[in-house]
Amino acid sequence: MLIAAGYLFGHVCQQTQQGYELLFAPSAKDALRLALWLLAALGAVAFTAGLVAALLRPLWVGFAAFALSALAMLIGWELKATSGALAAVYFLASALYVWGVARGLEERLNFSVRPISQSQSTLLMALAIVVCASLYLGYAAHIEKEGFSIPPQFTEAIMERMEKEVEKRVPAAEREKALAEFREGFERGLGEFEEKAVKPYERFIPLALAASLFMPLVTAIRLLSWIPILILRAAFPLLTALGVTKVVTEMREVKRLTIG
Repeated sequence: MLIAAGYLFGHVCQQTQQGYELLFAPSAKDALRLALWLLAALGAVAFTAGLVAALLRPLWVGFAAFALSALAMLIGWELKATSGALAAVYFLASALYVWGVARGLEERLNFSVRPISQSQSTLLMALAIVVCASLYLGYAAHIEKEGFSIPPQFTEAIMERMEKEVEKRVPAAEREKALAEFREGFERGLGEFEEKAVKPYERFIPLALAASLFMPLVTAIRLLSWIPILILRAAFPLLTALGVTKVVTEMREVKRLTIG
């Protein structure tokens, strides 16, 4: 399940890398579909990661499971050095996650999902970084190939609003000529703005865009992070009832410091 979730997450990262244009020419249907797939992939990784971190022992077995999941993520995305580096980020964060969950469970007398919840933020933060990086990679490649240009949808919307203001202030007999002169001047000014103010810094635009989306994405993930935990809270008793897992009671020596 964790390997399948890793592959799904990699596939969604590929879609995000190719779908950066949705930010500039948003199609409500396509943007909503991508957002839902992204949330589903993040939820699947969070849920299956919780199962692995809580159940697979010794720790190296959990590390191996996440290594396979990172490999599946890479296969679902693309076999390149950049995506490989991001898969490594995912693996390192998941290793810290497994170690944190294991340590939290060892320190408790009774099994609880609380250590999973407490350690989940590191993993989710790494996933958010990977998603934003996929967006950066797609847009940076586009700018390197074709250069930056202000999306026509934005310029058309601005032009339409300004044309309406021109129509209000110009007599009907002169309106057509005034609008033609306005369009010519607007396009010329826009071209000069792109050439002088934007072109020298266009290589930084993808980074600024990815960084601006990081905090909203992290906020959304944190607001929804309780859902995988809630599902895990129901899943563990179900797995025990089905005989997949069992409750083991251990007797341990406890050392306390007292006044002699």
